[in-house]
Amino acid sequence: MLDINKIFGLPEDEYNKMMIAVTEIAMNAIVHGNKESMLKKVKLYVEHDEKTIKVMVFDEGDGFEIGRLPDPTDMENILDVHGRGVFIARAMVDEFYYHNDEGKGSEFVMIVNKK
Repeated sequence: MLDINKIFGLPEDEYNKMMIAVTEIAMNAIVHGNKESMLKKVKLYVEHDEKTIKVMVFDEGDGFEIGRLPDPTDMENILDVHGRGVFIARAMVDEFYYHNDEGKGSEFVMIVNKK
């Protein structure tokens, strides 16, 4: 990713925010999506043009309903660890998308626009 940013040219603080998002989602894909199975893969793809960089993370898990994640900023959920990674990732990028293919895996897409 560092080599890609040398070409794309995000400022350091924006690059760091994007990497926090990518790390959170990749870890979630391994731990929660694939349940740490050595038989399942997590794939990460990066695309960019002059204006945007897009990072896609795929897992082979069962998926979940993203709208049902608890809000980690609500006082009743403040100590709950579920939903925190997705919440953080969303806050770090310009666009965030999630799609689940009913038992065939999940796809997360994070987009950062060059400012």
